Amino acid sequence: MSKIITNNESNIMSQYDNTNSGTFFVNDRKEKPNHPDYSGKINVEGKEYYLKGWKKTAKSGTNFLSLALNPVDAAPAGSSSEPKAASAPTNDNTPF
Repeated sequence: MSKIITNNESNIMSQYDNTNSGTFFVNDRKEKPNHPDYSGKINVEGKEYYLKGWKKTAKSGTNFLSLALNPVDAAPAGSSSEPKAASAPTNDNTPF
């Protein structure tokens, strides 16, 4: 039996505070050993981050998760908001 969601219930869900919480899922697109085993998003003090996790084993044999955060609004590595400078001409005999 399915439940019909009323406008009041829908408003309650849209008003839920997601601050300092997140989700973590098994990475079903893992293709290489260095790709994370888990991925998701987390909100820390109002800022959104991508969350990645790798299953690891300590020297003692204890299993644990190693985690990494990257800001959602961060530019990809190696990119810059400023345009790159034009390279110097290789031929100084250009007719223009």
